[in-house]
Amino acid sequence: MKTTITKYIEIDMGHRVPNHKSKCRNLHGHRYKIEAIVRDKVITTPGASDEGMVIDFGDIKEIMMEEIDAKFDHGFVMYVDDEFKSYFNLMRNENNQKIIFVDFIPTAENLAKHWFELIESKLRERKIKLLGVRVWETPTSTATYEE
Repeated sequence: MKTTITKYIEIDMGHRVPNHKSKCRNLHGHRYKIEAIVRDKVITTPGASDEGMVIDFGDIKEIMMEEIDAKFDHGFVMYVDDEFKSYFNLMRNENNQKIIFVDFIPTAENLAKHWFELIESKLRERKIKLLGVRVWETPTSTATYEE
């Protein structure tokens, strides 16, 4: 029998969707909520710190903070082939701005996949199964990536 648990963090981040037909092609930001969905067996090792848990919520939070918060919070995510790359490269290099270039258009869907991959590699080391990552771009709009 397996149990599903979730843990979420929130970050503030800007982005631009360069090909968007409407206002999302402009520079803007969101308060992202990122949820990791984990399923595995409950640990039954007597006396273990995490006995009765799939994984300690604090351990998931630590992974999410290292792989997402530390790398993306208060940053601006930019598609590596965006026509404005040279301006943002200048800001990053000369003004020490947190600009993160990625090889995909930074939509909620693509960010969910990217963050899944970052978290999944760390959970795999612990032999814990990550089912999915859900990203709230706004309070009413989410994207979920499941492998």
